[in-house]
Amino acid sequence: MLRDAQSDQSLYKLATQLGKLWGHPRLADEVSFRTSSRLWRTLGSFRASPNEITIATWLMDGPVVLRDEVFCHEAAHAAVSITFERAVRPHGPEWRDLVAKAGFVPRIRIPVAELPESQQGHLARPSAWEHRCPVCQATRFARIRMSRWRCSGCRALGRSGELVIERVPIPIPVDA
Repeated sequence: MLRDAQSDQSLYKLATQLGKLWGHPRLADEVSFRTSSRLWRTLGSFRASPNEITIATWLMDGPVVLRDEVFCHEAAHAAVSITFERAVRPHGPEWRDLVAKAGFVPRIRIPVAELPESQQGHLARPSAWEHRCPVCQATRFARIRMSRWRCSGCRALGRSGELVIERVPIPIPVDA
């Protein structure tokens, strides 16, 4: 939820301005806004089903330009969703045109270096899920936890092939 009336007012005002600029004067009334302290690796999101924009709570206290860019990014998703009944690419030409019209560079990711120092630490630390066979020590890495994976070598020998899964820093390749 939005933390206070001032936050609510600033996002509503920004949505109203963007809506007028994009030819959607009721955008601010058709979309709900909220902040979430659970957003860590992403700065914002838009869900079409409830027409809801969520941005990271810390952005409300961060640089206004960054907050406005993230909100514009998500509001453009909302405007595209409302305008086009057919499926369009999430960051396709329709979305890019709206973001550019608002005066921002249409980009999908903001480099960690452009974020406040207080947020750079946990965003800059890439990690992965290591899936290791406790029997033969075969290892695979993935960005998400793959609980259905099994060790094929051990399975071929009639074992369960169940893997031990833990989060680890992404291994850095060593030049040979």
